Amino acid sequence: MRLFDKIFRRNTNPQNEDENLPSFWEDDYCQIEIVPRKNIEHIEKSIKQIDEFTEKTRTEYGFTDIFMREDLPFPTINEELRTDYFEKLLTEKGFEKATKIRYDGYTITECSKTTSNAFSLPCFTFFYDCKDDFVKNIWISTSLITSTEWFDKILEALYELGESCELVLINWNSSELIDLTDRNQIKEYLMSYWK
Repeated sequence: MRLFDKIFRRNTNPQNEDENLPSFWEDDYCQIEIVPRKNIEHIEKSIKQIDEFTEKTRTEYGFTDIFMREDLPFPTINEELRTDYFEKLLTEKGFEKATKIRYDGYTITECSKTTSNAFSLPCFTFFYDCKDDFVKNIWISTSLITSTEWFDKILEALYELGESCELVLINWNSSELIDLTDRNQIKEYLMSYWK
């Protein structure tokens, strides 16, 4: 094992059981997030600012600057969404709770030793971090959805979060705001990942 890997305790030869772990990169943290509906007006304003900023800073080689989003006025933690309720909802929808998460491609973290957790299917993961007994942030990672069973489970979980918890999905990468109480909007969003 190289010195750099030892310092950061990176496991560069994960065991077979670790190959299919939910994984995320630091840059993906809350890039596709699920937040309280109360933030819609702020999100729409931010999307407009991002679009204007993008047009001003775009060059043929990329961008000349980066946009720093403001914090949401109504953070998820303030909604006091209990972790046990959230986990029960995802379990009932057929998602499996992860015991480990792969972080930035190398580091494998045990969920019991961190505030970050995950529930996943092979093509979709709900990540969340907690503070005490409450969910602090929720973000997702999606790959190609290749099964109608998985598609339906994801749709139902997202819809339930919209209906029972008054949450919306914002994809900051594509400036898409999805009303999670609208099955058609959820379907349309998920169809972009359908194979």
